[in-house]
Amino acid sequence: MNFIHPTVFWGLAAAVPAVLAEYLYRMWPVGTPWWHGLWLWVPLQLSIGYCIFRLVSAPGTTLLDAFIVWAFSTTAMRVFVSVMVLHDDVKPGTWFALGLLIMAKIAQSFWGR
Repeated sequence: MNFIHPTVFWGLAAAVPAVLAEYLYRMWPVGTPWWHGLWLWVPLQLSIGYCIFRLVSAPGTTLLDAFIVWAFSTTAMRVFVSVMVLHDDVKPGTWFALGLLIMAKIAQSFWGR
């Protein structure tokens, strides 16, 4: 794990099951009770919680640093899944939010943490 910073690793590790769960919620058959998917939802939610714990407890990472990584990871993956997998239209506000998160990460890099 030396090639990737721990906050990036754990941010992405938390974003993948989060976006996967959101995709599965969207594809869940209409009329099927949600509790029929507990075998799937519980492990996904536990993995998200564990990865966020590791993200916010990474050495030298503030809570705000962790939030920026998490927010960027999930937003970027949501946009990707919406455009490439679901073929949905992404509203301009979502693109703007993604751009702001990118700018926040750039500003954080230039001005330090």
